[in-house]
Amino acid sequence: MDKWADYLISEVNYDSKHLISVAIRHQDTDKGITKGTPVDRLTISSDIKNGLSYITIYSGKNSWKKGHPIHTFSIKGEPFLRIDGNKVELDSLGDLPVVTSIDLDELDLAPEPVTEEPEPTPPSPRGSLPKESAEELPQELDLAPEPVTEEPEPTPPSPRGSLPKESAEELPQELDLAPEPVTEEPISEPEEEEATPEQLARLEQLEKQIQELESKPEPEEEEATPE
Repeated sequence: MDKWADYLISEVNYDSKHLISVAIRHQDTDKGITKGTPVDRLTISSDIKNGLSYITIYSGKNSWKKGHPIHTFSIKGEPFLRIDGNKVELDSLGDLPVVTSIDLDELDLAPEPVTEEPEPTPPSPRGSLPKESAEELPQELDLAPEPVTEEPEPTPPSPRGSLPKESAEELPQELDLAPEPVTEEPISEPEEEEATPEQLARLEQLEKQIQELESKPEPEEEEATPE
């Protein structure tokens, strides 16, 4: 048995604009006609433009009946599929029966699963990691706040004085500065008062008495007479 075509269309559904929404496609192989699978109009049109052949077929009690070749053409860039020579903005594959059942497992036109984009997580009040680090770690790391170093309050100046900065850092305690020695000024001797005439006269008398006493001869010692 000669091969009818590369692909065979047995059932078809149209939309409100009479454009093919889905069709059941078979293959003609050496072992016979395969089980039909759903296909859309754009796939059929693209295959025909690439040199593949399509025809319609009808199902009998125990066999298939050959139908008509399917042709494609474009109007304003939109492809259309028909079995006749009319070039109108409608699809027509004759009196094929409508699609009665579609095996979803064999549906070639199954829509691609829509992957929902994850909502962006609000930024953490403690900070967030860069994208690469966030993917590697299972949990978000809390960024520790930087330690706050309190500046020491300035100590009041010591009443006894303070050391320079370098010395104060080296010594554990403040050194008491020894007070400067107090140098006592020499006490000036009182000036001698001039003697009064009375004092001078008395002084002269005393000197005369001293001279008289010194001028008196010492009494001679009496010799002891033997008895």
